[in-house]
Amino acid sequence: MDPLQVEGAASLLSRILDEIDAVDGPEGVDVVLDRYWVGAHPEGASVLLVIEADSLPVAEAAAREVVVSVLKRSELLADWRLVKCEVALDERFAEVGLQVPDDAELPPADPAERAIWHRHKQRGLADPARSEGEIDWRGWTMRHAEQMRAFNREVFDGVDGQSDEARLAAGALIFAATLLVDELFEDIETLRDSGNDTPTDGDHAYFVLGGLPDRFAHRYDLRFTRNFLIVTIVVTGRLTQPHWASPASVAEALALHVLVERARAFLEMHDLLDADTIGDLYSAFEDAAFDDLDHEFLYRRELDGFEDDEDFTSRMRVTNMRVEEWFRPVNLSDAHVHPYTVDVSAPRTGRPQGS
Repeated sequence: MDPLQVEGAASLLSRILDEIDAVDGPEGVDVVLDRYWVGAHPEGASVLLVIEADSLPVAEAAAREVVVSVLKRSELLADWRLVKCEVALDERFAEVGLQVPDDAELPPADPAERAIWHRHKQRGLADPARSEGEIDWRGWTMRHAEQMRAFNREVFDGVDGQSDEARLAAGALIFAATLLVDELFEDIETLRDSGNDTPTDGDHAYFVLGGLPDRFAHRYDLRFTRNFLIVTIVVTGRLTQPHWASPASVAEALALHVLVERARAFLEMHDLLDADTIGDLYSAFEDAAFDDLDHEFLYRRELDGFEDDEDFTSRMRVTNMRVEEWFRPVNLSDAHVHPYTVDVSAPRTGRPQGS
């Protein structure tokens, strides 16, 4: 299809999906279609469905039912067919399975409770839940907002930044920044103690590494994870500085991406804001914080291998996304990468050591 046909097909699919709220799952169980995303594709369209289901098999059956239903609703799509269907757990809900109440060594799944758990662990306290008492999550989040200095809070609400929504969005980002650092220390500890080279070598759970593009998981070794800890500290630390500098590398962009996802999860899980409002607030923030959103291509399964496709990257003007380039500086940013993450070969004198 030509570009105009591709865009038209994506628009048609979106209109039809707007009419679908739920579908019949296996054994007559209703499965809710929470939200969707339609992306243009040279040979048709890519559709991402967010479905509330009791299991992966139920979700997969429901996803197929949605797509088949969509194709049947328009004669223009009569010749279309479903080429590929993959289902995965939402990271935020998959983490719930990590929580074992009787084992104090495992962090809670809830982001806010996990942050408290980390703090108590550092202080050597045994039972965070009992010692904290009831927490005013709304008030606590707004207090964190005061540390946001790189952006005026109007970047979130487009007005004066004094709305509760803007303060909650800013506070959740600052809160999530402290959580991410603790989680990366936890991931480093898990990776080291497991004896595995990367997360793909075992069945251990990883908090931050699990939120990075999974097709590169075989590259997330200890060196990579330590580097990612550094870039996370650097890019999240800029939020508290007087002036903002956009991500200096692909790794920094990914760290900021994971930060926003953590903030979204926190606000949703504590019912501080509704999903649509959260989406609007952080879309505005992302427009201001990133030079581009090229890093999001790394999460799109249908674009597997795009980073090695010179025609695609040239046509789309995509930053070099090869994993070995993630920690190297990009041209658009005024910021500089941290020297710890840069591999510089030591010069040789030509004389053997000890001669």
